[in-house]
Amino acid sequence: MGYYVIAHDGNRYGPADIATLQQWVREGRIAPNTTLEDEFTGTQIRASLLPELSHLFPQGAAPPPTQAPPVPMAGGGPSSQATTALVLGILSLLCCGLLSIPAYIVGKQELDRINRGLSPVEGRGLAQAGYILGIIGMVLLGLAVLYVVVVLVIAAMSSPY
Repeated sequence: MGYYVIAHDGNRYGPADIATLQQWVREGRIAPNTTLEDEFTGTQIRASLLPELSHLFPQGAAPPPTQAPPVPMAGGGPSSQATTALVLGILSLLCCGLLSIPAYIVGKQELDRINRGLSPVEGRGLAQAGYILGIIGMVLLGLAVLYVVVVLVIAAMSSPY
């Protein structure tokens, strides 16, 4: 389970697991009044009220200003990797099924980078589409190979020699 950190500027970072959040508290990146959002349910909670973090905050201390976790690359649009994943995914369906493999790999890697805050969040949709198209392309490629094998076996079995 992970949580997004809602920074004082309104940006969302993450999702991060509990161990990462605990580290960010120790580094002063998360204050008691920092808002956390459950990545699955969307439920928001103050960091000091999350049982896994509450023991890390001093009791009665004034909360320091919220320092954001590692800043994801925001603004400027999606990364070139997200765009590449989408283009490869589309091409894998239109003309070359072998491109489905790099579409899947590039899309998955970019989604992981976005989730870690290393790539712009604006590219999530493109990377996800490329990833999914890569999966679809691999399935279609597998079915095409299976079809060719079946046709060759049938042809070999029906040959008089």
